[in-house]
Amino acid sequence: MWTKERKIQEEMEMASATSVFAPGLSIIGDIEATSDIRIEGDICGNVVTKKKVIVGVSGKVKGDIHASEICVMGEVLGDLYIQGLARFTAEATMKGTVCSEKIGIEAGADVELTVSKFNKGGATERSAKSQKGNDPNTPRRPVEELMKMD
Repeated sequence: MWTKERKIQEEMEMASATSVFAPGLSIIGDIEATSDIRIEGDICGNVVTKKKVIVGVSGKVKGDIHASEICVMGEVLGDLYIQGLARFTAEATMKGTVCSEKIGIEAGADVELTVSKFNKGGATERSAKSQKGNDPNTPRRPVEELMKMD
């Protein structure tokens, strides 16, 4: 049987395992996290984590996203640098570049993409010019530039 303390501890572990940006929340600025990220609000800035990013149906991101995995159900305007799977559901809207090891696009997704393969060594199968963003030290677009994107 679970004790109250055990339940609280599990809830805290679950909360620390995923950073959630709820609907109605608007952020202007870059986000860096060590946890998974779920975005249901609006973010104008770059998102960086070594874990998974989920852009929910109500989520909107204007900026570049660097992550191990991504599932887009909402809107993204920017470039994705994903080490594993980049998945776009039927509800997804995406405009930008996707550099990923694997990609999945469901029928109905509204995507306008340039795609390149992300190799485990950090290089893409394109020329060296296209390696922008694969290096964690690559500068990300400033928020002021992102705010002007359409």
